[in-house]
Amino acid sequence: MALDRLTPPEIKQFGDLSVPPARVLTLNNGIKLTVVDQGEQEVNRLTISWEGGANDVVSLSTLKLASDLMREGTTYHSGAEIAETLDYNGSWLKCCYNSHFTSQVIHSLNSRVEEVFPTMVEIISEPTFPTKEFEVLRDKMASRKQVEMERVTYYANRDSHQLLYGENHPTSVDETPDMIRTITREDVAKMHADLTATSTCELFLAGRITPQIEDMVNRTFGAIKNNSNGLAQRVVPMRPSGKRKIVTARPGALQSAVVMGIPTIMRSHPDYIELRLAVMALGGYFGSRLMSNIREDKGYTYGISASLLGNWEGSAITINSQCDNRYVEPLIGETRKEISRLASELMEADELERMRQFAMTSLAATLDSPFSIMDYYENMRVVQTPHDYFARQLQAIKSLSPQRIAYLAEKYMLLDEMRIAVAGDLAE
Repeated sequence: MALDRLTPPEIKQFGDLSVPPARVLTLNNGIKLTVVDQGEQEVNRLTISWEGGANDVVSLSTLKLASDLMREGTTYHSGAEIAETLDYNGSWLKCCYNSHFTSQVIHSLNSRVEEVFPTMVEIISEPTFPTKEFEVLRDKMASRKQVEMERVTYYANRDSHQLLYGENHPTSVDETPDMIRTITREDVAKMHADLTATSTCELFLAGRITPQIEDMVNRTFGAIKNNSNGLAQRVVPMRPSGKRKIVTARPGALQSAVVMGIPTIMRSHPDYIELRLAVMALGGYFGSRLMSNIREDKGYTYGISASLLGNWEGSAITINSQCDNRYVEPLIGETRKEISRLASELMEADELERMRQFAMTSLAATLDSPFSIMDYYENMRVVQTPHDYFARQLQAIKSLSPQRIAYLAEKYMLLDEMRIAVAGDLAE
């Protein structure tokens, strides 16, 4: 039978979507364990999460070193032996950081948890922070920072944080390569001891989970004893600067980085979810207003994006792009124009439907795998979303109208509150 290459496939609407429930258990030492048993593959992902993140410490680099160095040697095994154990058993480990939490994430085969989980407990509980490995990792971190500071995006993001959060806000504080090189092994050991408290620890286990695997988690991680009070979380509300624009000259740069930000409502506000959709219409997908105008029509940039980021400190609409130095002001002007147009001109039905389909597809991706489902539950802890957040998003997408988008843009995308950070060679 010949393939029909002329008739497009039928477009079908999404059916009922819902997040599968998770089970919550308590280990012998009081640690909370959230379990999502989904999928057909005999694999699992275990996240070990502690309170304490970038905004809670004086030195984020010290926190990263403490997390990264755990696997470089313990009381009983060298870093090479640990790496061999993980590789041989088909496991891989990564560290994650955000504003108020730090995590170790281990992916493993169900058939290998007897070897992998005890190794993870050893990594967490018995690291020795070998001097040679510490010095190598610290110097690499300083070198990477030096390279990062050569990029225009570094300065635009740094200045945007200062404009939106305030110059001395934890989010705005940055470390230089020289500051990183002053970190000592003793600093790292203390940071680890403060971080890894069972009282602030929570576990998230996803995959094809059997009672045997749950029992193994309890026998290993449930035997960890508390060794500190943990890192204190500190929430400093964002205080936007009185300045509206910072331009940082980077002579010789071939492009400029532009970050525009508008302080806005907190994630707990009833309009927050719908505002996210309005921001999506502005610049959150390939067919958005900003992409259609600034990339496709004007050709100022290869890409421009808008997003709404809400955290404990506050929320902001941010717009990011890079362009030729001579297009900086036209790009900013067209962005302001598109924000005004979103508030004053109602979206056509076909544009709204394209955006709605993109939003539904993105939401449905939450259900793709047991790991993406667990990401939803982990976000409840990280950003404090309510249990019915998925259902609220679904309802907002289905009920959104052109009138509502225009209202949200007019009320919350306030051009007078926009802060702009630019870095590049602007002498041309």
